[in-house]
Amino acid sequence: MVAKKFAQAARGVGIDVEPQYLNDLTLESLSAATHFVVITATYGDGELPYDAEVFWEELRGDGAGRLDHLSFAVCGLGDSFYPFFNNAAKLVDARLAELGARRLIDRVDCDLDFEEPSEAWTATVVNILGELASAPSHSQLAEVEPSQQDSRWSRRNPFPARLMVNRSLTAADSGKSVRHYEIDLADSGISYRAGDSVGVHPINDPVLVEAVLSHFGVSADYAVAEQDKPLGVLLTEHLELRIPTAALQALVASHTRDNEAAAILRGEDSAALTNWLYGRDVLDLLQLADLGVDEVLPTLRPLQHRDYSIASSPLVHPGQIHLTVATVEYDARGRAHRGVASGFLTDRAENARIHLVPNDSFRLPAPDAPIVMVGPGTGIAPFRAFLQERQATGATGQSWLFFGARHRATDFLYGDELTAFHKSGVLTRLDCAFSRDQAAKDHVQHHMLDNGAELYRWLQDGAYFYVCGDAERMAKDVHRALHEVVATAGGLDEAGAHAYVNNLITTHRYLRDVY
Repeated sequence: MVAKKFAQAARGVGIDVEPQYLNDLTLESLSAATHFVVITATYGDGELPYDAEVFWEELRGDGAGRLDHLSFAVCGLGDSFYPFFNNAAKLVDARLAELGARRLIDRVDCDLDFEEPSEAWTATVVNILGELASAPSHSQLAEVEPSQQDSRWSRRNPFPARLMVNRSLTAADSGKSVRHYEIDLADSGISYRAGDSVGVHPINDPVLVEAVLSHFGVSADYAVAEQDKPLGVLLTEHLELRIPTAALQALVASHTRDNEAAAILRGEDSAALTNWLYGRDVLDLLQLADLGVDEVLPTLRPLQHRDYSIASSPLVHPGQIHLTVATVEYDARGRAHRGVASGFLTDRAENARIHLVPNDSFRLPAPDAPIVMVGPGTGIAPFRAFLQERQATGATGQSWLFFGARHRATDFLYGDELTAFHKSGVLTRLDCAFSRDQAAKDHVQHHMLDNGAELYRWLQDGAYFYVCGDAERMAKDVHRALHEVVATAGGLDEAGAHAYVNNLITTHRYLRDVY
């Protein structure tokens, strides 16, 4: 969205802008450009997004030449809760300067409320470019985040949709609760494509809100200084109670009598802090110190939407969006904890405010192209949409799905549908890994390795390789397995396998939607 608005503003003053994903650029292309504008998010442990990793590998490499001719500007989109806040933008900004490029303007690091700072940055950069260009100039705009569609419904103005279906996909005796939701788009005018996501705007659990009010010893009607809403409304609809901010951590550290917690909250050991915070919410921290409402509220961040991959094709379910959501729930420190959005959808939602999050980097290829999909757990969502779409369009390309879960009997999400897709031929191959149905762990990457020769043949025949699901472990394991498959079946050394996989990435045949 930021990149799209930048391009529109630049074209409005006569500047020729070419928006591209960073992986679509080469170092040679930078040598032909005069100005380079980068807008990037940060993923994982401070890395560049998948759509930028190959470009970054080249830019930081020993073979990168001087860029003294180039002027640049960088905008980072991030979340200050995470320790590597806007690290990707910082890396690119520093490396471009190191190679001799000149900053048009200092880097801007946007937090969750990115609209105002990014718009101010855009206006300044466009103004500078406009003054520099006596004639229309050529700039390259590196767009890492996919742009939003034009719609009156947005992150700032979500559509109030009706939740039509809420049913369990897992058996009652499963160790996890995964549910299927169907949302009515009604007359919203929202149109989506297979591969897109949707942002769900939740409200906080009333039990948690009441517990916070009780902790402070005030009622929901408590008037907050400089706020036009009572405390109960703020805590329910506007403030994040699941994720403790760095500001709250610092406040608690300076007031708690728990010396061990204070030492951890000071953040000197980032790994220890991350581990300690895991599973703790705002109330858990408040219980460590005697703090007043007016001290705490300024440290809380706005309640954020949660993004979910869409599990339906609009060709099969027009006017609807389907979601596949795991309910986050656990007991810790003497009380029950629930995920903000997953708990909201599971327990309380009759209506849900939503906005579309297009994902232009996660699309189906031509109908005759083969596809390989790796989607364990809720990662199955976009691939259900892909299979529905391929069936509806009569696509002739082969398809192969690697699905994983704990137990076949209780956790085979959409098992009947996937079996039917396989039986009809829409799904050519179905490989399932049920990790706890036998003594040895069995995961999707093991099935990739077991079928490495066949998988490599598919890739050689032009297959597109998709991954959706857990970024922390699964996606990394699958990435390593893909390299091993290519090296073994292709008879390549480590460098050759790395180059092969990089080629899949830059030709948009290796696509990831992970979280």
